[in-house]
Amino acid sequence: MITTALPVARFVTSTMVKAISTLYEVAGDMNTWADNHILGMQKSENQTVSRTGKVLEGAKFGFGIGYIAPVTVIAVGQFLLGNTLAGVATVATAATLTNPFAMTCAAVGAIYYGWGALSNQERNEVLDKISAGLEIGIELIKSVINFIISTSKEVLSSKNLSEIKEYVRNAATAFGRKLGDITHAIADRISDTAQSAKTITASAVEATADGVKRATKAAATTTSKATDSIKNALDQNGDGQLGVDDLVHVGKRLKGNATQTPKDNE
Repeated sequence: MITTALPVARFVTSTMVKAISTLYEVAGDMNTWADNHILGMQKSENQTVSRTGKVLEGAKFGFGIGYIAPVTVIAVGQFLLGNTLAGVATVATAATLTNPFAMTCAAVGAIYYGWGALSNQERNEVLDKISAGLEIGIELIKSVINFIISTSKEVLSSKNLSEIKEYVRNAATAFGRKLGDITHAIADRISDTAQSAKTITASAVEATADGVKRATKAAATTTSKATDSIKNALDQNGDGQLGVDDLVHVGKRLKGNATQTPKDNE
């Protein structure tokens, strides 16, 4: 067990903890919420979510500082995803409430795939901001990050890690980022481009379908109006219905016009 002296009172009231509370709509005690959140993940039928919950549980009990460790994991992961935790965007809150477990998996995945992709300077900048935002020491944050990376390698299978990466991709979009922006991997940047092209194509197809639908509706309206005009022209007695008498009368008119000579027309 890793033991660390920590001013818990400052952590609880820190800017980032408040932002996370808002993000996950935590009601009441943060420690109780963390326990329930982790337990809910472990009970999930989704193996990736369940095993990620086990990773978080290891952080919670392994450091001996209760909910501070898993909340730090979420804070670091959210920051790497693009959420500064200075103020929670509505879209991010909506995405979290739709599937809070997925957002937590994305946070763990952002650490696993994103931390090693940063330069030393970038890591130091992140550590400084997280330390100030949570009001805890940098060394503790680094220990939590290293624990998550090493434990994820032990607990999560290659299939789990692949699914975690998709969680990262989906969560990053809430902050205007792409998977490749976090992993810095060429393969992921190519995948991002393919995803964008797929989205654009889908939008174009949808727009084309809408255009065809509108054109078809317009053509149907025009045809209907033309039909009504013809019907009105054939309706000789003005009763709104086409009957035998109407057609006989029109036939006589047409026959009379056909038998007229040029002199008759003068």
